[in-house]
Amino acid sequence: MNKKLYACLGAIVFLAATAGCSATGAAWEGFRIGKNLAKKDSYLRIWLDGNEAKQNKLKKGYFGYASFEVKGKVSTKPTFKFDFIEGKNFGRITSTNMQIHKEFEADYSHQAEFVIYPANPNDSTTLMKPGVEYPLGAMPSNMKVMNFEKQTVPGVELQPGLEYLLVFTVAGDRSESVQVLFNTK
Repeated sequence: MNKKLYACLGAIVFLAATAGCSATGAAWEGFRIGKNLAKKDSYLRIWLDGNEAKQNKLKKGYFGYASFEVKGKVSTKPTFKFDFIEGKNFGRITSTNMQIHKEFEADYSHQAEFVIYPANPNDSTTLMKPGVEYPLGAMPSNMKVMNFEKQTVPGVELQPGLEYLLVFTVAGDRSESVQVLFNTK
């Protein structure tokens, strides 16, 4: 376990003990946090501009879930890569797609700024492949990019200085979506 995890557990046990909780209550709180930290929220790993998206372990331990975030800022035409932690769990992959939502009134727009999907959804060779870095600003011909006006565009061009939410979905025998928060330069 890392130092942050020990610090988090120690702080929570201290708070529980000083708040008048019994030792049993503190033990259960520690058990709950340990259980939260032990569960896997995703079998996908995501990188933007070479920076891996990670969860805040303190938030995950206490709340049970924490959004994936990319530390630092990414370019307005970032690169994207995904990989599996345990690829065999997904079986046959039948679909990959991505949505990018812009920050809107302290939340994220319900309408995606960009949607990226296979040019031919019936052909598995057009799906995004794990371990391949894709330039979102100029997607290959096997992928289509649509903007919020439902127009096909050659690639993604994000606005500088904004926060975005990327939603990436892999569908197969087991399907999974992961949400990643990031900021542009």
